[in-house]
Parts: sequence; C-alpha cells; structure tokens
Amino acid sequence: MTGVIDSHVHAGPELFLRSGDAVDFARAARDKGMAAMVFKCHHEPTVTKAYFAQKQVPGIQLFGGIAMNGFVGGINPLAVGAALEQGAKIVWGPTMHAAHHVEHVGAGTYGVPNLKLPPHLGLRPGIKAIDDDGKLLPEMREVIALAKRYDATIATAHFGDAEVRQIATVCAEEGVRCVLTHVFFLDQQATFCEEMAALGAYLEISTAAANPLERFMFRCHGDGMRLDQARDLIAKVGRDRVVLSSDLGQDYNPPPVPAFEAFLSQLVSVGVPEADVRHMATVTPRRILGLER
Repeated sequence: MTGVIDSHVHAGPELFLRSGDAVDFARAARDKGMAAMVFKCHHEPTVTKAYFAQKQVPGIQLFGGIAMNGFVGGINPLAVGAALEQGAKIVWGPTMHAAHHVEHVGAGTYGVPNLKLPPHLGLRPGIKAIDDDGKLLPEMREVIALAKRYDATIATAHFGDAEVRQIATVCAEEGVRCVLTHVFFLDQQATFCEEMAALGAYLEISTAAANPLERFMFRCHGDGMRLDQARDLIAKVGRDRVVLSSDLGQDYNPPPVPAFEAFLSQLVSVGVPEADVRHMATVTPRRILGLER
C-alpha cells in the first residue's frame, strides 16, 4: 500500500452512518504507508474535514471536494467556486439527488435501510446536467470552467450516460480532467466506458462496485462489476485511463483501507499485472489530483 492514493472515501460524520471518521481512516491509511486520501460527502464540502484531519494526522496528504447535491444548491457555481477557493480537488456531480439516481433507486435512498434518508431530505424530480434538447446546462459549463481555473477534476457521480457524455466532451474540449465515477453504476456498461476513455476521460473502478462479495453496497443496484469485467476493461483502455479507489466507509462494509488493499490483490489474482495495479492506485490518482502531469 506504500504510495497508494484512495480518491473516494466516505468518512463520518455524515447523513449516513459511517464505520469511522476522517481521522480514523487517515490514520489507518498513513500507518499502511499510503500517500493520500480524498474525502467525499453527500451533503457538504469536505475541505474543512480534510483540513482538521490533516492537523491531527501528519505523514499523509488529505484532500476534500464537493458533491453537487441539493444540499449545496445542486449544480451551483457559487458553492463550487467557494470549495475550490479553499482547495477542493474534485467536483462530483450529484449523487442521491441526481435525476438518474432518483429514477433508478429513489430519492434520498440507495435502496437499503442503512442508506435511506427521511422524505424531506430527498429531492424530486432530481438534478440534471442537460436540458430537454440534450445540451449541457450553462451552470454545468460554468462549473467546468471553474474546475479549469482551479486545476480541479470533474467527476460524474450519478449522472446518466447522456449527461456523462456531454460532460466528458466539454471537459475534453476545455482541457479539464474528467472522471467517470465508479463505472458500471446502475446501467453504465463497458462499451460506453471505452468511448468515454477514448475522449480522454478517466474511469474509476471502485472496490465497492467491483467486488465479488454480495455484501458490498453496489450489489443493491444490479449485478455490479465483476472482477473479470474490471480486468477486461483495464486491458481495453489501458492503465493510464483507470483510477482505482475504495468508495467505502459504509457502516456495513469493511473499512476503506483493508478492503482497498484486498481489492488490489484481487485484481492481481484475476490477471491484471501487478505493475498496472500499482500504477492505477498511485500514478493515475496523482494525475487526477493535479499532483503529477
């Protein structure tokens, strides 16, 4: 795990119960020799969370970002700009408040009791990034422009394929890094992911989405991504277009650090070269965070 970066960690306190807070996870990562960790939260920016965890846990770099759920005003350039001004590294699209998510799973829920908010914290009909003609909304273009100004990364979160395509296209045109969040989520499939990688987008393969254990959360949304599918996708697009992460912290899943470590070994066990696994867990995330060109 030396030098590994986990760019997608859900740490408490949060709207949903987590298995630890930012300090807990940062200490575990540092003690394993990891280089960095990025915290994600559904309801607020995580820059402050990373700042205070960093003061308590030296020896590892800790970063924050912002997810554009309704709690921060949705696709809100003002909220995004404030987070970026404070050092946010990743701007995620909406998660549980995305129209695509609401359509497939419901508002304010992931379809399991552990991840279900009271009705007044859901959002209907959900947030979209495109208009009725399929064009990217002006406010989403402004968010991409802000990411360019601050050398940050746009992550697609729970947007649908049509929205992801538009976002990835504009990011490519503007020279902004774009990550397809936990690929194979809901109805996302390999062919589409390959097309987006060809545009220059990065594909995030997460422990939570690509693991054979039925108890991992994304199994609640269909078949998930099998390890052999992850292996084949990596072979198709190449290691420079893939970033590995945990997307863990849920109270019913193993903690992020040991689970991520096991996942990296699992990828090797199904035939992904160890050098490639290391590259996707160290070099690619450094590029996504703007730490390496």
